[in-house]
Amino acid sequence: MRYVLGLDIGIASCGWAVINQEKERIEDLGVRIFDKAENPKDGKSLATPRRDARSTRRTLRRKKHRMLRIKILLVKHGLLSKTELNHLYESATEVDVWDLRLDALERKLHPKEFTRVLIHLAKRRGFRSNRKETTLSENGQILESISENQQIMEQQNYRTVGEMILKDKKFENHKRNKDGTYIGTVTRQQLQDEIQMIFNAQRLFKNDFATEEFENHYLEIWASQRPYASKDQIEKMIGYCTLEPKEKRVPKASWSFQYFVALQAINNLRLISKDRIEELSFEEKKQIMNLVLEKPIVKYIDIRKLLSIPNELHFNSLLYSADTVDTTVENRKCIEIKEYHSINKVYKQIYGESVPNLLPKDYDTIAYGLTVFKDDKDILEYLQNKYVNTKGKTVSNLAKKTYDDTFIQTLLNLNFSKMGHLSFKALKNIIPFLEEGLSYDKACEKAGYNFKGTSYTEQTKYLPVIPQNTNPVVHRALSQTRKVINAIIKKYGSPNAIHIETARELSKTFQERKEIDSMYQDNSKKNEHAIYKLKELGNINPSGINIVKFKLWNEQDGRCMYSGKYIEPHQLFEEGYTEVDHILPYSRSLDDSYNNKTLTLGTENQRKGNKIPYEYMGNTSIWDEFETRVQSNKKINKKKQQKLLLQNFSYAREQEFIERNLNDTRYATIYLSSLIQQHLIFSESSRKKKVHTVSGIITSHLRSRWGFNKNRKEGHIHHALDAVIVAVTSDHMIQRVTKYYKLKELNRNLQAKRMQFPEPWEGFRLELEARVSPNTQQYLKGIRFKNYADVNLSEIKPIFVSRMPKRSITGELHQETIRKFLGYNEKGKVLTATKTKLEDITFDANGDFPMFGKETDLYTYNAIKERYLSHKKDKRKSFQEPLYKPTKSGGIGPLIKSIKIMDTRTIVNLVNQGKGVVYNSKIARTDVFKKGEKYYLIPIYTIDLMKNILPQKAITAGKGYEDWTTIDPSFTFLFSLFPNDLIQIVPSKNKTIKARTTVSKKEVLLPSLTGYFKGVHSGTAGITVETHDGSVIANVGSKQLLLIEKYQVDVLGHYTKIKEEKRIGMATYNDNKKIAAFSSL
Repeated sequence: MRYVLGLDIGIASCGWAVINQEKERIEDLGVRIFDKAENPKDGKSLATPRRDARSTRRTLRRKKHRMLRIKILLVKHGLLSKTELNHLYESATEVDVWDLRLDALERKLHPKEFTRVLIHLAKRRGFRSNRKETTLSENGQILESISENQQIMEQQNYRTVGEMILKDKKFENHKRNKDGTYIGTVTRQQLQDEIQMIFNAQRLFKNDFATEEFENHYLEIWASQRPYASKDQIEKMIGYCTLEPKEKRVPKASWSFQYFVALQAINNLRLISKDRIEELSFEEKKQIMNLVLEKPIVKYIDIRKLLSIPNELHFNSLLYSADTVDTTVENRKCIEIKEYHSINKVYKQIYGESVPNLLPKDYDTIAYGLTVFKDDKDILEYLQNKYVNTKGKTVSNLAKKTYDDTFIQTLLNLNFSKMGHLSFKALKNIIPFLEEGLSYDKACEKAGYNFKGTSYTEQTKYLPVIPQNTNPVVHRALSQTRKVINAIIKKYGSPNAIHIETARELSKTFQERKEIDSMYQDNSKKNEHAIYKLKELGNINPSGINIVKFKLWNEQDGRCMYSGKYIEPHQLFEEGYTEVDHILPYSRSLDDSYNNKTLTLGTENQRKGNKIPYEYMGNTSIWDEFETRVQSNKKINKKKQQKLLLQNFSYAREQEFIERNLNDTRYATIYLSSLIQQHLIFSESSRKKKVHTVSGIITSHLRSRWGFNKNRKEGHIHHALDAVIVAVTSDHMIQRVTKYYKLKELNRNLQAKRMQFPEPWEGFRLELEARVSPNTQQYLKGIRFKNYADVNLSEIKPIFVSRMPKRSITGELHQETIRKFLGYNEKGKVLTATKTKLEDITFDANGDFPMFGKETDLYTYNAIKERYLSHKKDKRKSFQEPLYKPTKSGGIGPLIKSIKIMDTRTIVNLVNQGKGVVYNSKIARTDVFKKGEKYYLIPIYTIDLMKNILPQKAITAGKGYEDWTTIDPSFTFLFSLFPNDLIQIVPSKNKTIKARTTVSKKEVLLPSLTGYFKGVHSGTAGITVETHDGSVIANVGSKQLLLIEKYQVDVLGHYTKIKEEKRIGMATYNDNKKIAAFSSL
């Protein structure tokens, strides 16, 4: 079968469709769903908690070791004996150590006092950056606090940090950092100064222990620190060049990479006139490069002035609203090589403005040192050409040159990061051709490279493993897409072509995706408001076009955009009276965005034809009135205003618009298309373009015109629908659509209105509607499509969404918070208490809360409750002002910052010799047993990995763990359930499953449910199941079930029942995986 594979790839989905080109039909389609490879709350890497916990354990371990060495030193120098040291803190009447730190400057300290001061100073050593400059974005709060404390010390003439913290009002309530603040943060050097001042003072006071030898030994231990990551360690983490796979990538701050980027930007510049596109001459490009070397940021307006470009010529990458040059448009950055200028600034600062510039090799060497090395000492040695690696071998720098110490010390104030995608070797080969003015792809070709990948790769039937990507979200999306591609090839053979569309969110950062999501939500709210208003006007079931008309009517203050005439609300939806027009004609721009739409009277639209507004109105008084109307309307955004007021839409500009809207230049799209082209074998055919990247702008328009509105909330099936549209979006299809619009725009008569929007083949829309329906067979049988004449319709199944299983057992073993163990309640559940800030207390409807010790401290309880109720149950406002505990006499007592809140838990883990407990982190899997007609569920937590024996107690609703049912040989093991395992559940006789829809939250009653297992509740034994398409979710008690069956689902959504399964120990699942413990039990 000759077929095209369509792929619609998102950050958590891959819709796919197989189009039979011989029969012109949808052969197969489906959806693969997976979790985003990031923390859904903040977008951080899933490895971040594990990495942070490992770092914390390492820090604590090193601190413990340092304190041990300090104590050994104290005993060795005779301040205290080992026994005295062990009993140092037993007395409750000792002078506060902060007072002792001040006393150490003013009197002789006893050995015990001196010991306490030195131990106190060794516990916290202050902030020390591994680089002299740490940007505000990295450690802003810390640096601000340090600066503030330094100012306080200078202004108040405090001698030491200890004196400042003891005396200054800022530290009356808190002396240490608390709740994410850095109030007490000082530099390590400030604390070292205090130590040295204390030793000097004690020597003046004839303290025999304060010898210089002891001071040096103490400071050596106190200041000791493990070296930062070495050059070798950092280089191991640097990726490989995309063109030279054996070469490491270069720093982005290097001259070679910045010069490469600047050359690309210059070579891509074009000047557009009304009838042609002009390239810059070799000499003009050279002038721009000279300007780039002079200015850190070169703007478009700078280039215009430099080359004396006439106003009728426009830059290709900017959108102008008129023929005259708009300085605000051209005031944007065009080229920037700021790292080069940062290094050059330091160089000129040291050696003067008149000295010749450094050589390119020097810039590369300095950038490499400041990017790869993370310690000032290592950078100094590297730039002195004296660096010795971890193996004891001297490593020369790139320039094999020794730089002056003064120059290096000033360079240390610069801080570079990030690597480019090419190596020095590849850049050396490509740059000469870029200097000739060639584009990147042509330069790669001349240098013997394939600009979309390496020069030669062996092609295979199946797509190989996707190389590890620095963006985990992209990597997971592409890896799951690879599985889909390979599964389809295994079923249908090699494709004739693959069409790809990636979501605009895929390569975006978490913050950028949040902004996009916010934009979607904002647009959704506007649509809902429009629907509400339309219903008020009597339009009970408004269509998509009517919603757009109403929004534009509001935006345009109820007037036709072109004539300015008022449109009565009752005439808004009259057929032919009003129309939605493309400002830049669709046939000339392929732009169907909202910013290219305006509401007009039908007669105006017919006269406008396929012209832009300026071409339609000309340089007349009508245009002047129109221009004033557009500029005075603050509801119209800037992008739409630019299109409305555009005066030059030449053929050259048209082609640029069309190319921009047709081609998907997103990183993820290019990366995947390149991999497929390099590695995959396609079926033999005359088609040259095997991988076709499709722009979302085009598919969105086709989807809309074929009558398929995209609702992101209603399940996952729409991904398959999108994949079908991607698969049929060929160059030929786009040509047909363009031709349709051209004819329609030029002939706005009745005959033109009756023209049918083109479809890939006859009946396509109805066929697609049938294939995405849950009742596929009924639809197909009812319509009797000719292209299905040779198909057994009973074999065609509805789409079944496949989900990536979650069978890896990783993560923290238990929650971090250690709680007070209070005992057990009457049901056998564990009672705990944990310290909770006032703003974090959970109140009930009456303002009550489960405070530990309420009976003995009613004053505190009532004060908190009254404050909460007096602020209308707004926790944020309730505790903005300090709350003090009232005394019996009615006076003001101590400040209430937090209280202990009680909680109950079924399963906990004892820590600290039984004094505290921690809660389990998550249920990794659920083991299902059966005895008689009842099912029993055993939750397996991540912490059970630490144990040799699997748990044998099944959840018993409402009871403590000790009272749960014990599983013995009389119970039959059925299977283990992991999140996203497919199951079918059937309720007991004469019962139904109560479920709810995920969007409308409506309750539905089901006789049975086949869906993905989401989890089990350890308190009720209830299981959560979600339908394959995510449209319905149910929470069902396991004891109410007549049947539970488990199924295996493949990548394409085919599922089979699992007949038998053996219960496997936890170690078997993790033979090759090491689970990092987040804390020791």
